[in-house]
Amino acid sequence: MLKSLLTAAIMSISGGAMAQTPNHLLGQDSPYLLQHLYNAVDWYPWGPEALEKAKAEGKPIFLSIGYSSCHWCHVMEEESFENAEIGAFLNQHFIAIKIDRERRPDLDEQFMLVTQTVSGAGGWPNSVFLTPDAKPFFAGTYFPPEGFLDILGQIETLWRTDRTALESEAANLSATVQQHLNRSAAARNLTPEIATSVARRMLMNLDSFYGGFGSSPKFPQESAFLFLLDQAERDQNREFFAAVTSTLDGMIMGGIHDQVGGGFHRYSVDPAWHVPHFEKMLYNQAMIGRLLTRTARITGREDYRRAALRTFDYVLREMTAPLGGFYSAQDADSLDTQGNLEEGVFYTWTPAEIRVVTGETAEYLISTLNVTDVGNLDGSNSMHLSELTLDPIFDAGLEQLRIARNLRPEPFTDQKIITAWNGAMIETLAEAAHVFQRPDYYQAAEKAARYILDNMMRDGNLYRISFEGNASVDGQLPDYASLGLAFLALHDFAPDGTNTSFWLTHAEEIATAIDRKFSMPDGTYRMAETVEGLGAFRPFSDSEIPSGNGMVLALWSGLANRITNPEYTRNATKLAAALSGHILSAPEGRAYSINAAQIMTTGSNGAVRFVANGVVRVEIDVDRAANTLSVTLRVKDGWHINANQPLDDYFIATTLTIDDTSLSAAAYPEAVITTLAFNTDPLALYENTIRLTGALPDMTDAVQSAALTLQACNDEICLAPEEIRINLW
Repeated sequence: MLKSLLTAAIMSISGGAMAQTPNHLLGQDSPYLLQHLYNAVDWYPWGPEALEKAKAEGKPIFLSIGYSSCHWCHVMEEESFENAEIGAFLNQHFIAIKIDRERRPDLDEQFMLVTQTVSGAGGWPNSVFLTPDAKPFFAGTYFPPEGFLDILGQIETLWRTDRTALESEAANLSATVQQHLNRSAAARNLTPEIATSVARRMLMNLDSFYGGFGSSPKFPQESAFLFLLDQAERDQNREFFAAVTSTLDGMIMGGIHDQVGGGFHRYSVDPAWHVPHFEKMLYNQAMIGRLLTRTARITGREDYRRAALRTFDYVLREMTAPLGGFYSAQDADSLDTQGNLEEGVFYTWTPAEIRVVTGETAEYLISTLNVTDVGNLDGSNSMHLSELTLDPIFDAGLEQLRIARNLRPEPFTDQKIITAWNGAMIETLAEAAHVFQRPDYYQAAEKAARYILDNMMRDGNLYRISFEGNASVDGQLPDYASLGLAFLALHDFAPDGTNTSFWLTHAEEIATAIDRKFSMPDGTYRMAETVEGLGAFRPFSDSEIPSGNGMVLALWSGLANRITNPEYTRNATKLAAALSGHILSAPEGRAYSINAAQIMTTGSNGAVRFVANGVVRVEIDVDRAANTLSVTLRVKDGWHINANQPLDDYFIATTLTIDDTSLSAAAYPEAVITTLAFNTDPLALYENTIRLTGALPDMTDAVQSAALTLQACNDEICLAPEEIRINLW
């Protein structure tokens, strides 16, 4: 049904000017590919049919890679792929292949590396020219129509007159890319000191005025800032912490933040975050939402909480499928009042438009949102704030604008459900449900996870894409790893009384499948089980979500922290060693993996932590209104921890110390006095659930801390004592 509606929408947007005969993309389950169904170009999907046809006819391949919400992909389609002259030339002299990068990230990453090698830059649409045996010899990104036709002509002439030269170039370029794909790196020790050094190096690229890295275009780079936040906690470093908060402040106030509807656009075209590139991607909502959630928990700042809740509410309202699962993206482009497809017209406002909608609060909104008659985008305004505000009148006015905005032609929503991106969103929502006490977020996360289990998993094999209820494309490394981490989050943040072993078991099954399907001889993991293109791509760098190998390391480390199974610790240690050299060759872009390695060695930060191989769940709650720190310990059945006043000096007491002051004896619960098999003398123990609460110190500029010490035992053994550090900002 959606395919036919999509086709009709494409025809209406283009005024019905496209060819009426579909090309070889007919029947594809990708909104992006279907957008090109009636182009003048006779597109083929990537696969044996197209590749064999190129060999049989001896024609070069023109490969175009993009995605449904990509603005410049739409521009090149309208200018070139719907152009009858260009289409005819391509059809006569080339085999044209379309790839949806969101369906095939393994191919996208390889051919983007080709383009970066050839041109020194990359982006989408990615335009690559290949020999009939799929070896690249030339590449670029967006080409304007005149230049594109000229390039096509030159390549056709060279192919006809000097094919050997192009094939030689293809062999050299392919060898260069394959050498990069197969590169090795000697193991290095990922010490805490190295992690701190990486964080300091990151700050050298920080925009000290607006936040974020670099100038323009400016991307959120969420994995890097999540690393900085974690490192700030581990090092009690205010400079690292300020880098995170200044970036969040800039984004929340900026036009990259959809001030009216909530959520975040993909990136900003200016240093101040004011003018966004308007597409809205699921992964940005997941990753920025996670950064907001964790920073709000640490700081207690209401503006971070507000931005996080508005982001999640937007996802649940506009990007959630009826049966569960989250849609992948919303387009940057929509129809203007003249029926033309333009970027950003759904999101921008003039003062006159605001006055019509909001009446007496209009001037307040116009001033607060920096809306002017001149505008900052083609006479209209991408709205931003000059200072953060929590005024209820402001939010009421924004809601009026949102309702009015929904009467405009809406941007296209790509209703693909992508496993990897859903995993990221599930993980974030589960954590946010706990931090913000929003059970509806956990319910949405659980519903999405069950949708994937029920509809995108068959006989233990995971699929990457679900579109119109049909699962397709074998799951790749980020899909398995992200889903495994989502299952861990559902286990960690489940409401009281929930059977969390269900999600932990599924996380273990995912980890086992990863080891079986994606292992490489050097101990790392490749992107896809079946290798296509130029070779086995191993994802080391963080991109829209953390790297596949980094997430696998986090998964192994997470399992080792929650389950008494030495195999998980061995797997985490082995992978960290295999990754270490690759990570430290470009650490700023691989920060998630450094964080995952630290989880393996020293445990995680966060509101919920596990110690004693998962025997004890520790839940931390800082209540600034009551000025208290509460720590709830849930001890697994069959285990206990020693009481605050054990009956034998040999045993380590359970203690909570806040700002170097231990809680009074009266703050601890009454101990259970019993005997155990390994000791016939009576023992003072805590079992099941224990809650400790103490007063917070007066907050100063220095980062203060609390420490929880405990030792877990069962009827036969005692584990080594452990200490959890809790920073108080």
